[in-house]
Order: sequence, then structure tokens, then C-alpha cells
Amino acid sequence: MNHYLFKDFFLKKLERCTVLAILILLTLCSCTRQEGVPDRIPVIFDTDAGNDIDDVLAMQMLFNYEKAGKIDLLGITICKSNPYAIEYIDGYCRFNDRNEIPLGYAYNGANPEDGNYLRQTLDTIIDGNRILHPQRSIKDNLPEGYKLLRKILATQKDNSVVFIAVGPETNLARLLSSTADEYSELDGRSLVAQKVKLLSVMGGRFGNGADSPEWNVMQDLKAAQTTFEEWPTPIVTSGWEIGTSIVYPHQSILNDFPNSYKHPLCVSYKIYQQMPYDRETWDLTSVLQAIEPERNLFGLSEKGIISIDSTGQSLFAPSKEGKHQYLTIREKNDIQAITDALVYQVTGKANVKP
Repeated sequence: MNHYLFKDFFLKKLERCTVLAILILLTLCSCTRQEGVPDRIPVIFDTDAGNDIDDVLAMQMLFNYEKAGKIDLLGITICKSNPYAIEYIDGYCRFNDRNEIPLGYAYNGANPEDGNYLRQTLDTIIDGNRILHPQRSIKDNLPEGYKLLRKILATQKDNSVVFIAVGPETNLARLLSSTADEYSELDGRSLVAQKVKLLSVMGGRFGNGADSPEWNVMQDLKAAQTTFEEWPTPIVTSGWEIGTSIVYPHQSILNDFPNSYKHPLCVSYKIYQQMPYDRETWDLTSVLQAIEPERNLFGLSEKGIISIDSTGQSLFAPSKEGKHQYLTIREKNDIQAITDALVYQVTGKANVKP
């Protein structure tokens, strides 16, 4: 081989080796990035939006978690049996660029009344335009809530789904009582046991707050009893006393949202009650604990078994084998840290420190 042929051969060999080395390096970097990025948490949200404004704040938290890459919001089931709840939630999802998120509805469920802000917000026109633009309504024959839950759960990995429920447990109880169908050969309880990792629920009263039945429980007492008795996975509940101790600051509604005068959350908040008022964070606390338990913002009771008696009272029996716990507040200083975390997540603003 003469000098020029050898040089050409050597350069081609070097080029191939260089390309190969680059490809190997890119592959290793890609693998490292994938290993360093945690999986999104698959989440299902069950809400009675329309009964209280905290449902909308909690829903906005979930949309912001999803935008940040923390969760996949798989679907929303509506446990308030009012048609305007469908339109409001569909419009609010579209406002957050989740146009076709699966929705389910509790037909013949609890709370058929309109509530204080559903229809009013839907009818609000600002700058010549409606602030919500729903495209789904009761006429679209949404699936029963429990049927949508079966469909979603059947496609998920085992022991993966975080289920957040912040209203009457109608859809949950119907899911537990469901039988095999086109989505799964498992009955409801078995399907939940296989696919759900955790149920985070707003409901009940515990500790010093356990002096009367809690509102969500009483709206569908039988469903609440069924859920706490038969749900097969761990349950963490945020009792009435937690959300009552932590309020959402009205200053955030006024100052932390771009174009707040026409933001649907801010408009609904102002319609719900006369401003200024700071609203209790019942539903928000369930979302925060479900998605970010590693922050240890709340205390947790010992493990045990929660049951609901015939009058709606929440009973807790300590048990090492129990799968139920309820949230606590360890110190008064923790309240400000929790409030800051909630405001940060509702607003999604980096300049509001968590």
C-alpha cells in the first residue's frame, strides 16, 4: 500500500471510529438522562366542583403539576350530579389546554343543585368573550364515572395509580361494586387492588375536630362507608380539621394570576363569596400530600382502620395491619410552609417560594 492509499485508509478508519465513539457517548448520555428523570405519576381526580371553590384550586394544582412534568392526569370523574359541573370542568380543562381529557359523571348522584359559581362563571362575558368555552355537556352522554374509572385503570401498570377524591365517594363506591366488563375481567375491588397505589381522600374528622360528621361523608353516607370498608389499597385522608386550619390567601387571587380579572379561577373565587375572604384548603391538602409526600409537610397518624358509623362519625382504630392514616399538623409553624406550598402550586409561579 503506497503512502497516499494508506493515508486515505487511515482517515476513513479514524472517521468511522470517531462517529462510533460519538454515537456511544450520545447513547450513554441519553440513558443517564432517562434514568435521572422520575416517571410521571399517573393520577385520577374525582371532584364535586360546584359545591365549593376549593375544588377549582385543587384542579389548578393538578394542571400545574402536569405542566411541570410531575404527573399524568389520566381523567376526571365528577361526583356532583349537576349538568353544569360537566360544562364547567370541560371548559376549565380547555382553558388549561387539556381539551379532550376523559370525563366521567355520577348520574343520579349527590348534590343536584347548581351551587354558587358554576352557571354564573359559564355565563360570564369579559372583553366581549366568555371566559370558559366548554364543548361537552350532559347531552354528550358522558360515561358513568365508575365505567370511566374501570377503562382507565385497566390500561395502567400495576400498583401505579394515585387516586385523589375530594367529594362524596359516589364514584368510588360504584367502582368497588362493579363487575367484569369489556375493559377488565376483574371485579371493581380486584381491579383497584391491582392498579391503584394510593387513595388520597378529603373526608372525615379526626383528633380534636371529630365532634360532628364531615360534609363530604354525609352527602353519600353509604358510599363513604363502602369506600373506607372495602377499598383495598392504602388510604390517606385529609380531615375537616386540616383544611380548616390552613386558608388560601385572597391576596393571591388578586395578585398572582396574569389577567386575573378574567381568569376563570379568580372569577369563580370572587363569585363564590364576597371578597375579600380567605378560603379553607380542604381539597388542596389532599392533592399536595398525594403528589409530594416526600416533602413531609404534614404529619401522619399511626396506621389503623377508619370506619364511618351510621351517623356519619369518623372512627379510627389503631392497627399495625391497618392501611389507613389521616393527616396531622405537627406544629403551628408548619401551617405557613404548607400555605406557601399551596400558593406556589395553585399559581405555578416560580417567584412564590414553596
